[in-house]
Amino acid sequence: MIHSPKILKILETAPLFLGIPSQLLAQHLGKSKLQPLRSEQVLLIPGNSNNTIYVILSGRLRVQSKVTEAEPIAILGEGECVGEMSMLGDAPVSAYVIADSDCQLLAVNHAAIWELINNSHAAASNILNILTSRIRSTNELAAESLEHHQGFSGSSMVDELTGLYNQDSTRKKFQRLLHRSLKDNKPCCLLTMEIDHLNEYTVKHGQLGGDQAQRDVAYLILNYIRPNDHAGRHNKEKFAIFLSDTSLSGARTATERLNTSISLSSVVLPSGDDLPSISVSTGISQARPDDTIDELFARTDLALQLAKDSGGDCIKSSH
Repeated sequence: MIHSPKILKILETAPLFLGIPSQLLAQHLGKSKLQPLRSEQVLLIPGNSNNTIYVILSGRLRVQSKVTEAEPIAILGEGECVGEMSMLGDAPVSAYVIADSDCQLLAVNHAAIWELINNSHAAASNILNILTSRIRSTNELAAESLEHHQGFSGSSMVDELTGLYNQDSTRKKFQRLLHRSLKDNKPCCLLTMEIDHLNEYTVKHGQLGGDQAQRDVAYLILNYIRPNDHAGRHNKEKFAIFLSDTSLSGARTATERLNTSISLSSVVLPSGDDLPSISVSTGISQARPDDTIDELFARTDLALQLAKDSGGDCIKSSH
């Protein structure tokens, strides 16, 4: 069943298997089983052991801290995976995973994943990126929860809507990253990104729809950036990504992949209702040896404005 062209196409574009040849996927995942899941059926339960990574072939899964709650931690769609933290870390499951709709999953066991990792640098890199993004998301949620619980005064480090660094924290963090890259004489790039026609989208689909679109973009950003990259909010509705040790051409390649993922993803409300997909405009600039963070942001925002003026759904760079 793994040799099905339809399944292989999904797997080849899944974050867990990006860059892995189809022949290698078929070889190592050939004995993996398809697992159907009915809507509202529970897949993983906190405290239980888990020896499987589940890749979503169709449908949606939601992740939540309680078996019944209004706001899920995340909603995952086609190509995304669950179970990697508990399986690879040999730790109990930390959250409920429940079918948000009827699903078809590919259940990949512990042995098959490790064989693939041992035989493919891309597989090892992919799983490291996924684990890092999961840990980063968990830490940001924990920081936000702690602040809410203890009633800290002053501005938080975390943007309440997306879980990313807020604008002030983003600028401070990126300033340190820029200083380090320039000191080490390594290339680095800054991206600024904005959802196309977000105001019109919000008017048409309500504030909940506009907010969910921004949350979904933040989630996809965290899934696609590498462990040494960082993301945050910028100027209210914009996103900013700092790519360490990356040239302008490398940044453009990474951005094209991320933008494609965003445009192909549905916006799914916590209720399970699907909204139309969105597109984003992105500006890129590579840091100069004498750049300050303000100069780098200004140049990148100029490239973003050029992308928006060109009709959106595109990438522009500034040298």
